[in-house]
Amino acid sequence: MFDICGLVGDDSTLDSPVKFATTGEKKTIIHNIFQAALVAMIVADLVEVIASVIDGMITGRFLGASQMAAYGLVKPFFSITGMVSAVLCSGAMTVTSKYLGQGDARKTQQIFSLTCFLGITMSTIMSAVGILFANPFARLLGANDVLLADVRSYLIGLLIGVPAIVMGNVLTVFLQLEGKYKNVTGSVIATVLVDLVGDLIAVTLFKNGMLGVGLATSASYYASLLVLLISFKKSGGSLRFTFRNMDWGFADELFTRGMPKAVRRFCNVIRPWLINRMILIVGGNLAMAAFSVQNSSAELFELLGTCCGDAVVMMCGIFFGEENEDDLNRTITIAFRYVLFGVIPIAGLCFFGARLVAAFYLGSQTDAVDIASDCMRLYALKLPILAFNEIYLNYFQAIGDVKRSHILSVLHRLVYIVVSVFVLGGLFGITGIWAAFPVSELLLALTILAMAAKHQKRLPVGVSDLLFLPADFGKNRMSRFYREVRTTQEAMEASRAAGVFCRENGIDARRSYYAALCIEELAINDVSHGFYKEGQSAAIYLSALNNGELTIRFRDNGRNFDLTKWCNLFKEEDKTAHIGIRMVVSLAKDITYTNSFNTNNIKIDL
Repeated sequence: MFDICGLVGDDSTLDSPVKFATTGEKKTIIHNIFQAALVAMIVADLVEVIASVIDGMITGRFLGASQMAAYGLVKPFFSITGMVSAVLCSGAMTVTSKYLGQGDARKTQQIFSLTCFLGITMSTIMSAVGILFANPFARLLGANDVLLADVRSYLIGLLIGVPAIVMGNVLTVFLQLEGKYKNVTGSVIATVLVDLVGDLIAVTLFKNGMLGVGLATSASYYASLLVLLISFKKSGGSLRFTFRNMDWGFADELFTRGMPKAVRRFCNVIRPWLINRMILIVGGNLAMAAFSVQNSSAELFELLGTCCGDAVVMMCGIFFGEENEDDLNRTITIAFRYVLFGVIPIAGLCFFGARLVAAFYLGSQTDAVDIASDCMRLYALKLPILAFNEIYLNYFQAIGDVKRSHILSVLHRLVYIVVSVFVLGGLFGITGIWAAFPVSELLLALTILAMAAKHQKRLPVGVSDLLFLPADFGKNRMSRFYREVRTTQEAMEASRAAGVFCRENGIDARRSYYAALCIEELAINDVSHGFYKEGQSAAIYLSALNNGELTIRFRDNGRNFDLTKWCNLFKEEDKTAHIGIRMVVSLAKDITYTNSFNTNNIKIDL
């Protein structure tokens, strides 16, 4: 049986007894990084989520059930634009994380410039083509004669905002990678204000219905993009768009790594196209309006689970590049804890508050509210399973397992849900269609566990059995030492323990001493000068390689400190000043520095 307790145990050490996080428990640096990345993802995704919720609420309450049905039919539009965003953002996130893990900051700059150029070009073409063929596009989405005018009007309003949607997503990814989480918050506020005020003006003052709602949404995306551009310029980061920095050699890797998420988005276009037709056949326009309530609120209820998946792909991409199995394990463990203690309570709120959610969108339209309430209750059952699935769909992408990622994406977003809808809908009517959503998620979770059992050649019993790592992963590493320090005393203890580790693994006395000295100097300097608030820590990794070399990785969330630049800046100063750091530099064969998730990452080869 799969050990759920093992999934949520203490992530500070992998072989420690199970214990749960409490208010007084110290979080590891990996937990702190994950939490910061998760919050940033949630804030970033709120732009689209809030716009969807506002549009749905305004449409349902001010325009009526027919317009709400039209709103639901247009929902796949966001998946179509999301295909472009997914390829660029997910690809850039995964590829950049890999190079950050390898300590190569120059390639990050090249990938950024290429991603921006592709984003501007592709989104502008999509917007122009979509507006030109808006009528057949509306028909393709399932609009009948009654709904055609509203669907077409809403589409045109939204298509104008496609460049802002795509480029907003691109800038958000790179701001997150540079640790500029707070800069994204202003874009969310701009989106909320512009979309809400714009929608109300459109439906009450100008009376231009769905076109006005779409235009207000596009205006909110442009407002969000403007805030991001200002934040990016003022952030002081190293990334700047220039044609000279573009390297087309990364295009293939960018599209290859981003394709799994694009496949999911493509399935998100086909799936609702089929499901919407089934709903209209079985339940009519009223059932479609009820389903639109789920469509509009789904991104809000799913936000924590999907953002856990996004944090996993960013962090695991770095750790996979480092061949760091321990931190891959810790990251997945932490993600599961958020599912247990975050997503499950959200699912409970959705289940017991289903009627309130339905009434929020549909007001006093009793028949539609009754159907929507049943839909939301069954939908709530899928949320925890969906979060588990999202973590693994993103994890496979992070470790470059494209085959599994493609297979699971198609099963998840298309095959399982469509088959479940048609089978259960045919047997039990509209209630069967609502039940198909948790059933399809359960089928995918069982498929992932079956894959893990095949990979391990036994039933999985913990996170370590769910990492799907290749057989040669970490083959160059003989053994690894890990410590986390918060005080000078812990730094000195880590230094002594590192020396013992080296000697026990056959490292000669001289280099064992050098390794211990480097760790002591870096850790004590960090504790004394880098930490500026409670809860900060440094993680030390010392790897003994099969070829006899030693590699030290030092990761902390204190003040930004680029050791390589510091050395060049102060090389002409008094040679006795900062002697400890100078000694570290003189002993090292090579030193690289990167900053990701607002953490310092130093790699030293001895």
